[in-house]
Amino acid sequence: MITDQLVIYITGRGGDANKGLGAYLKTIDPNRIGLSVNGTFLSLPFEQQISTIHDLLHRFDGPSTSIIANSYGAYLLTSALIDRPAIASQVLLISPALGLTFVEEEMFYSRPPHQRPWSEALEQGRMAKPSYLAVCAGELDGGSCSPIMVRKFSELINVDQMQLIPEQGHQLARTVVQSVVRTFLTQAG
Repeated sequence: MITDQLVIYITGRGGDANKGLGAYLKTIDPNRIGLSVNGTFLSLPFEQQISTIHDLLHRFDGPSTSIIANSYGAYLLTSALIDRPAIASQVLLISPALGLTFVEEEMFYSRPPHQRPWSEALEQGRMAKPSYLAVCAGELDGGSCSPIMVRKFSELINVDQMQLIPEQGHQLARTVVQSVVRTFLTQAG
C-alpha cells in the first residue's frame, strides 16, 4: 500500500473502475477513488462529464494525489484542464485519446466531443499542465493515440515523461500497464 498518497483512476470508454486496472489499483491502495466511464456516465451531457472531473479535482487535487486516466478517460481529464488553474496532482495518461482519428486502412473514424476546442486549447497553451505529467502509449497504436499524436501532445503541453512502448497497440499488455503504473506511483509517492 502507498502511504499518504491518494490515487484517482478514470477508466476508458465503457470501463469499470473495479475491474482490470481498477482492481489492480485497489490492491495497491484500497482507498483509491475510481470513476467508471461507463454507459451511465457517457449518457450525461459532455459538460456534465467534465463537471464531474472538475469536482474530483476541486475536492482532491494536491501534491499527494496521483491521477491515472486511460484512453477516453484521459481525453475527459485533459478537457477538464482547459482554461483552468494548474493542478498540484501527478498525472499518468495511458493510451490517451488525443482528438480526431482517421485510420484509412481500417476504415476507422473517431471524433470525440468538443474535439476542435480541445485541439485549439492545446495548441494555444490553454490546457493546464499538472505538476507532473507522464504519457504512456503503444508505438503500434494507429488510432487517436498514434505516436505522432503522442509526440505532438507531449511537445505542446511539455510532458515530464513520454513512453512509447515497443510492439504494443492501444490495448497495452497487463504486465506493461502494471509496471508503468507501479513506477509512476513509486516516483509520485
